[in-house]
Amino acid sequence: MKFSLHYTLQSKNSWNSAYQEFLKESILAEELGFYGIYVGEHHFAADGWCPSPIPVLAAAAAVTKQMKLGTDIIVLTLHNPIKVAEDIAVLDNISNGRSILGIGLGYRKEEYAAFSVDFKKKKEIYDDKIKVVKSLLQGEVIKINEFNIRIYPLPTQKPRPPIWLAAKSDEAIKAVLRRGDAWIMDPVTPIHLLEKKVRLFRETAHMLKKHVIDFPLRRECFVSKDKEELKKATESILRSYEEDYYKWGHLMTKEGMPIDPSRVPFNDIKDQLLDEMLIGTPSEVIEKIQVYKKLLGITELLLKIMFPGITHEMRKNSMRTISFEIMPYFKD
Repeated sequence: MKFSLHYTLQSKNSWNSAYQEFLKESILAEELGFYGIYVGEHHFAADGWCPSPIPVLAAAAAVTKQMKLGTDIIVLTLHNPIKVAEDIAVLDNISNGRSILGIGLGYRKEEYAAFSVDFKKKKEIYDDKIKVVKSLLQGEVIKINEFNIRIYPLPTQKPRPPIWLAAKSDEAIKAVLRRGDAWIMDPVTPIHLLEKKVRLFRETAHMLKKHVIDFPLRRECFVSKDKEELKKATESILRSYEEDYYKWGHLMTKEGMPIDPSRVPFNDIKDQLLDEMLIGTPSEVIEKIQVYKKLLGITELLLKIMFPGITHEMRKNSMRTISFEIMPYFKD
């Protein structure tokens, strides 16, 4: 199983420091044997959640040589799909064929409004934009009005970089293999619900005669043997969740129903959230990962370790602990 890192570059102190530390951690991650670096996208978050993943990944490409560099995810519906295809093609060339395009539908109405995209038509818009991106990355010509459009340069990878999709509903999960190559399992869906959804995904793949190689799962993570560090990291991660996912209405109950922040106090769901996170000592985290691997058949973990309140030194220590004490346990 592969271990990768996921970043959203949030910070309460210095955004400049967050980006500089990210680059240092990218170098360290490659030295420690991590498989990839993934960067997400959101807009207008006061903690500076990264709005532009591709430039960040291009910077990481310049300081690494082997790690995969992926978006997890770009909210494709907000963007011009031609520009997305061009940017990924350039990233693929800069990185010598290491890019992965992770995309999603998004769910925040204010983002749609700010980018002048009709929220009510998001599914149709999403489908149309995926088709454009796929065609262009594969070197195909698309017609816009009377013009034939083909992007240059083309990606290094052939026929194109992998396209991974975020999906939560059964309908969206079944559509993943029509749209792309892999399904990115999100960090907020409880594992027992993901188990059912993985079964649905595999059944759909079998029916479509599609051979799926990648089964990535994203989880929030901090590993340490120091009780005080674990306490501080736990508080920081929960605080970040309360300020972002909880207020955005992105969390769900154990039954899979959306949690309304105006009705359910955050304190009532803390334990449920912690159950889904990889926070603990090496042995505790290994035990959880074993369950994930058995129930979901995951091939790659995307571990988010950067949250406001977790220092650069704490993250580096956690990375080393993951590399030295957890990754060897799961070597294929």
